[in-house]
Amino acid sequence: MDILESLFALIQENFIDIITILWVIWFAGIAFGVVVATVSGYRNRRALARLTKKLEADRRRRDEDGVHFDLDLDRIRDTLIHREAELSEDVERMGLDFGIQGVLEHFRDKVKGRLADISATHREIEDRLRSVYAALNDFKDLIEPDQLSLARMALKRGATAKAAALLKRAQSLGNQQAAEDSGLQLSVARNKKLAAGAAFLLGQLAEIDFNYFGAAQYYQLAADLQPANLTYLRAAAELSYAFEEFQETGHLLEQVLKIQEKLLGPEHPDLAQTLNNLGVLRHTQGRHAEAEAFYLWALEICDAQGHPSNQEAVNLRQNYAALLQEVGRQREADAVKVRAAMA
Repeated sequence: MDILESLFALIQENFIDIITILWVIWFAGIAFGVVVATVSGYRNRRALARLTKKLEADRRRRDEDGVHFDLDLDRIRDTLIHREAELSEDVERMGLDFGIQGVLEHFRDKVKGRLADISATHREIEDRLRSVYAALNDFKDLIEPDQLSLARMALKRGATAKAAALLKRAQSLGNQQAAEDSGLQLSVARNKKLAAGAAFLLGQLAEIDFNYFGAAQYYQLAADLQPANLTYLRAAAELSYAFEEFQETGHLLEQVLKIQEKLLGPEHPDLAQTLNNLGVLRHTQGRHAEAEAFYLWALEICDAQGHPSNQEAVNLRQNYAALLQEVGRQREADAVKVRAAMA
């Protein structure tokens, strides 16, 4: 009894403190439960969002893989013949402007090559159409759903006009919104990315129609808007080289090299092709010392990878041999040619 009386007395004396502690424990339990529920709910929502995104991507991929493009070979052939005739007329109009004539002849030969292998041209066009078809989904917030559906239906038939019109609108809207949101960096970056993506796809559509002049302009615009995008830079560099705009080509390829070296390191195999392209460019410009430096760097990478028979490595050696031969170093050129032939 003495123990119970003492216990009751203790409780009476500290009743308020005991109640306060119990309330604190109760509130702490509730707060902990809320935190656990919130964290759990957040994790579940994130998991559900990831799952939904994955399922949507899988569904879209299945849909895209199942898309059939009904391309008319006769229509492709007629387009090529018409484009070749246009280029021939342009060559004649240039008169004694041999620089422009050379550019036009280059694209005329390119069109002839497409015409000579119509099956390969068909496959190339279908690949580009499939790429544009899939990428249109990136602009669904800027394009009305019915217009998007119509553009995709037209692409399935090989018609590019509707998709081009929508992409021009998306490009314009992206630039407009970037200008209006000039104080909001994230918004500006997002809209510039959309505008650049639209410009690149317009370049792809121009190439589908064998309009290389239009494609070059769109690729350059995409590269200007997104100067860290390797795909845009390479596309712009390829056509600027074809147009003999060597200074711009060098600027673009050096940007590609700088980005690759920063992201991948100076010995990564992806650098070899860019270095080879820079070597070819500097060789074309008569800057032989620079060309050789690029070729040697690329060869070091190829040899370090242990794949000297790789076709890119063979092309690289052939290019380097041509440079050595041009500058009168025939013995070295022959040795490089032998190495290329043995691959």
